[in-house]
Amino acid sequence: MSRKKKPILTASPPAPIDLNPRTDPPLDFPDRELDAMRPADYAELGFLCGLEVHQQLLTEGKLFCRCRAGQRSSRVDMEVLRHMRPTLSEMGEYDGTALMEFKTRKDVVYQIDRTTVCTYEIDDTPPFPIDSQSVRIALEISRLFGLNLVSELHVMRKQYLDGSIPTGFQRTALVGLGGVLPFQGSELGEREIRIRQLSIEEDSCREVSDLGHRVVFRPDRLGTPLVETVTEPDLLTPLDVARGGRLIADVARASGKVRRGSGAARQDVNVSIAGSRRVELKGVPHHRGLPLLVHNEAFRHLNLLRIRVELLRRGVEPVALAFDPAYSALESPLVLDAASIARTASYRPVRAAIDRGDAVWAVRMIGFAGLLAHRTQTGRTFAHEIAERVRVIACLTTTPFLINSDEHELVGGTWSELRKALRADGGDAIVLVWGPEADVDTAACEILIRGADALVGVPSETRQPHADGTTGFERILPGPERMYPDTDMPAIPVQDEWIEEIEVRLAEHPWEREDRYVRMGLSARAARVLGGARWAFLFDAMEPSTPACARRTAAALEKRLVHWWRESGTGELPAAERLAPLARAVDEGRVRAEAFERAFDRLLREPDATPAAIVSDFAASDHDAADFERAVSELERDAPAARHGDEALLHWAMGRVMPVFLGRLDPASVRARLHDALKCEEPV
Repeated sequence: MSRKKKPILTASPPAPIDLNPRTDPPLDFPDRELDAMRPADYAELGFLCGLEVHQQLLTEGKLFCRCRAGQRSSRVDMEVLRHMRPTLSEMGEYDGTALMEFKTRKDVVYQIDRTTVCTYEIDDTPPFPIDSQSVRIALEISRLFGLNLVSELHVMRKQYLDGSIPTGFQRTALVGLGGVLPFQGSELGEREIRIRQLSIEEDSCREVSDLGHRVVFRPDRLGTPLVETVTEPDLLTPLDVARGGRLIADVARASGKVRRGSGAARQDVNVSIAGSRRVELKGVPHHRGLPLLVHNEAFRHLNLLRIRVELLRRGVEPVALAFDPAYSALESPLVLDAASIARTASYRPVRAAIDRGDAVWAVRMIGFAGLLAHRTQTGRTFAHEIAERVRVIACLTTTPFLINSDEHELVGGTWSELRKALRADGGDAIVLVWGPEADVDTAACEILIRGADALVGVPSETRQPHADGTTGFERILPGPERMYPDTDMPAIPVQDEWIEEIEVRLAEHPWEREDRYVRMGLSARAARVLGGARWAFLFDAMEPSTPACARRTAAALEKRLVHWWRESGTGELPAAERLAPLARAVDEGRVRAEAFERAFDRLLREPDATPAAIVSDFAASDHDAADFERAVSELERDAPAARHGDEALLHWAMGRVMPVFLGRLDPASVRARLHDALKCEEPV
């Protein structure tokens, strides 16, 4: 075969890897389920975890243009097609992640709604000056984290060649460094979480679909301001990862200036154990799934380290899997065009691929016999690790597109023939892959690359979370080469008056707010829920001053608002000016506390009625006693002749009276009077 050279871009040498400080993996530690683990077990594993929490800011506009933020669209006015190419860093080097994305040869399609984006977002005009409202909010959140603020914002470009940003890079700027938060909820006792840094940056597009070589995005979310808060690896158990994530989110929300709801917040989770290196779990949308996710990832690392040790014991070296990436993988003695041999196999997917005219290649993995079937995660083997990488980079879409000699039987001696053709012995594994020839060429390269990475142990990757708590390959972990200065943006001085204004009105920390709510009379549970809720500021603006009113107000906001949102279809908070008169009336004793929920519902559902009119319907008056006695006389007359017990009779009577006198009379006194009037014998 002629050696047909293909174009190739070479990545820079690897930057210093984020290695776990411990180099002694406990390879004999047994695989265990999450509920069977203790904090001491994770300490033995050398488990370390840090977070990168992304939180959209509640601003009117986007970060580098003047489009409205917070829009979501399904309308498509036009489509834009792009192809991404990597660019050299300031040091004349390529980022490995960018090169990986370039291998996928993706058609990137943007579905444009002209009402939600402008020419900046599709990279047809330079950026506008940075949104000052966003900068001030980022500065305020930085101070809540106790960070040291920068004196100037320097906008950088961070390469993203997956198509999620049409420019191929995200604009980002460092705002604060070096903070500490008290971590009172840690299962390891009173501790601290160190905050490495906080940056302000523009959000990316929403992905609509990703199939084969075509990925589709909607850019309505693109450009929305967000802050990225990065912690040190101070979270030492899976439960602490979830609690730490909630703490970071609660501190940002304490500002009252961040967006809430689906897609407004997400976190990247960095995990390692002794002997491994940092792996990033990308875009985890909620906290409740974090413990299982990081637990499974920790044991994935442990099993990959076991595979590495076994490969080294067998004497396998990286050079055994090496090939020249400047040429087709078929030029390697480890790769074979296997269509003629596989044609004799009875395996239907392979036969169908041959009938379609697809390429069918075999790859020899020296020394891997038995290891492709080694379990790495629940329900997944090392072969899944290879298949996921191939699917993402080679963009193979058939199911299946790859089988291996460890896990699959092929009748007719097909594996034996492939071994003979590849000069493989019993210690080698064979992988068979099929699809379009260009994609299979890429796939064969990636199979060999992933085999070589197994000798490292745990490759530095970005992985995507699955609903079952496992993870899958997404891309190579980016290096420092992806970041370089933005020559379109001048340095932005941080004004002293901005800092002075922020310090004067700086919000309470979540734990300070919870302590204040407990002092107001709320339970610890209610204070915790309210402290992290989006309506906490509404509660404060209503200004309940007595414990009874505070408890009723907190409960109504937590439970009644949700019902109103479902009925009305709105997700907005009501105005504090509308609800505050009710709290004042209860605090002053003009309306009894048990009427709070009924009056609260009417204030929400009857927007045309004034708060004063609604509250007055529940307020006590001088005529209540006389009106009540007339109602009692009517009940004595209308009481059913056939009694089904005194309790049933009292229940009937209370149901007739209390809707009229709710908030105006004491229910216990009403019940006692009805008990006497109806001649009940059972005690009140």
